Amino acid sequence: MHPILSDKKRLAIYLVIWGMIGILSGFLLASMTGSEFLHTVTFSFPLVMIYSQMNLSAWYISKAFPLDKTSIWRVLLVVFASIAFVSAIWTMLGWGWLSVVEQIFSVTLFQYSPTQILLMIFGVGDQIFIISLALSYLLVVFEHSRSAERRAFELRLLAQSAELKALRMQIDPHFLFNSLNSISALTAHDPEGARSMTMTLADFFRKSLMFGGKDVITLKEELSLLNHYLDIEKIRFGKRLAVQQNIDESALNCYIPPLLMQPLLENAIKHGIADTLEGGTILISAQKKSNRLFLSMENPIDPDAPKKKGAGLGMDIVKKRLQTAYGDDGDLKTFINEKYFQVILFLPAKEKS
Repeated sequence: MHPILSDKKRLAIYLVIWGMIGILSGFLLASMTGSEFLHTVTFSFPLVMIYSQMNLSAWYISKAFPLDKTSIWRVLLVVFASIAFVSAIWTMLGWGWLSVVEQIFSVTLFQYSPTQILLMIFGVGDQIFIISLALSYLLVVFEHSRSAERRAFELRLLAQSAELKALRMQIDPHFLFNSLNSISALTAHDPEGARSMTMTLADFFRKSLMFGGKDVITLKEELSLLNHYLDIEKIRFGKRLAVQQNIDESALNCYIPPLLMQPLLENAIKHGIADTLEGGTILISAQKKSNRLFLSMENPIDPDAPKKKGAGLGMDIVKKRLQTAYGDDGDLKTFINEKYFQVILFLPAKEKS
């Protein structure tokens, strides 16, 4: 439907503008011909209002023959034909209405020959319709541009959603492989520990399935998953694994993607605690500053330990998830020295209402 006719407010504004043009035309004709304003406005106002409706056809022409899908010669042919056709109809209506007005008031409005009057009405009509066509084509181009932007945005959202699902599928098998490997190692010398770890793993997966199906969870929920994971790993490492949490209370209700910190904790244990003879302490921190959320994971390292295969996979996954979910507003940075390795996540602090 026509964008003007489909909106009552736009239609009212459109008619008011054309009504003002009709009244202004009456003033101009009165000053040019010396006729009374009542006579000229009686002629111009109804004629202009009729032409305002005829000009709406310009939008339908621009939609039927778009510039990007129609040859330029065909567009020009249609444009010139429509200008001639619409202007000719308006000229005949103007000539007929002029005769009616002159008979009503018993006056002669224009001291010109019939040919000159017809040419004058036709000339004004075709110029107005040319402007209407130009504006209509500009409106169609603008609408196409907005539609293209909207489609591109929707496709980008779909791509982000698909990428997030793919990244989640990479995380779950990675964690499951590590956990089953740990259980396998325990079965030989600590069957009870292996059984306890299996039960804890089952509890963890029940909870992770509940949270993993969501787009976002609170940091508090994410930390509860990490604590379940730590319960599993403490069975394996015993006193070698210690954890310290420095969590800002205001950050607990902030939303983050589910299982975001899980790969970082796995890396901290696999490439930190497991490589040091005496183990160490993993420091998990969370702070909310203004509208930003800062999450960090710090673990001790052995600088002489050989680099393990797959190192950095978890961090790559987390970084991709942040960039996919938040664009430039989400990122991951790493810092390392001779004793410690630290990962810091930056993302918007969106709180639970």
